[in-house]
Amino acid sequence: MERWSDPPALATVEKLRPILVLAPGQRRCVWIKALALALASCLLVMTLEWRSVATAQPQPQQTPAAVPINQPPLGDQLKLGAYLTNLSDLDLLENRFSAEFLLWSIWSGPPDENPSDDLVLLNGIYDGDVQRFERVGRQAVTDGVWSLYQVRSQVVQRWELSRYPFDVQRLRIEVGLNNPMTPVGLTVVNDWAFPSNPGLTLPGWLLEESSAFASERTLMSDLGMTQAQGMSLRRQPTVVFQIPIERLSLLAFMPDFLGYILAVGLCCLSLLITRSRDDLILAAVVSAGGNYVFIASKLPVTAMNGFIGNLQLIFFLGVLYVVGADELIDNHLSNYTPRVSTLLRMGLLPSYLAFTLLGVYLIIP
Repeated sequence: MERWSDPPALATVEKLRPILVLAPGQRRCVWIKALALALASCLLVMTLEWRSVATAQPQPQQTPAAVPINQPPLGDQLKLGAYLTNLSDLDLLENRFSAEFLLWSIWSGPPDENPSDDLVLLNGIYDGDVQRFERVGRQAVTDGVWSLYQVRSQVVQRWELSRYPFDVQRLRIEVGLNNPMTPVGLTVVNDWAFPSNPGLTLPGWLLEESSAFASERTLMSDLGMTQAQGMSLRRQPTVVFQIPIERLSLLAFMPDFLGYILAVGLCCLSLLITRSRDDLILAAVVSAGGNYVFIASKLPVTAMNGFIGNLQLIFFLGVLYVVGADELIDNHLSNYTPRVSTLLRMGLLPSYLAFTLLGVYLIIP
């Protein structure tokens, strides 16, 4: 009785009295309306809070777009041409080759501003006496000033060997100015700007027609000359002399893949000889594995992911096929169906050769 005498409690009871005296159906409708009103209020409050939090969160910063540097306009054009005299020392492991050629330039601007002496091999290797770039002649001609240089250098080359020994390489010699800030454009003298010595031969390779074209290097830096906001781009004019060469695949296939050929012959002998098969199978595995190690010692590891790796897989699967089929036919089927076992034995060697040759044919580039 004491808690009902509390004034706040009495006020609450007085407020609920109209609801308590209602009929059950009317009372249920009132409670449903009150519940719906409460849910709507909660949703409104949550929406307002979510908007305030989203507005308060910091927006992700956008990466500034690359802005070209305000480079000075290119002045007179420096025309280049070259005559290839020798190619040698194609090193597949060290990604390099050696080249000797005569390089000439024609400058049409003021003679005292001739930038020809600043020409360098941008992908050359400067290692003591290996690199030589010296001027051997200069004279005035109708088009301007003609300069001749004798160049000998090792050049960096990224080999593509996934198709070895059926690969085609494009040897690139890139020439540009030593100072990338020099506002001089580079171009080629004419359409046939890179002839080669007709007597030039490269053992194991077939030389195709060479070419030359104007190109450029993109420098993702302002080189300390900050002139624009964000990432800056600077383009350096260059001239590329390119020599396509194709490997004579038959000359490389026989000596480099002789171990694989021996492995196939040993597997065939193990199917023909009824005794001493285990040693022949083991010799085939050793021969194929040794051939793989031999090729890996003379080629980069990237070459193992192409034709060579697939060829190795085919030979090892062939060995497993010979061992499994021979065991199944001789020790299992022969006890139940001798006639079927004999027929399968006759078709085992032709099927092994057919599967092996088909697999090799499918992976040849």
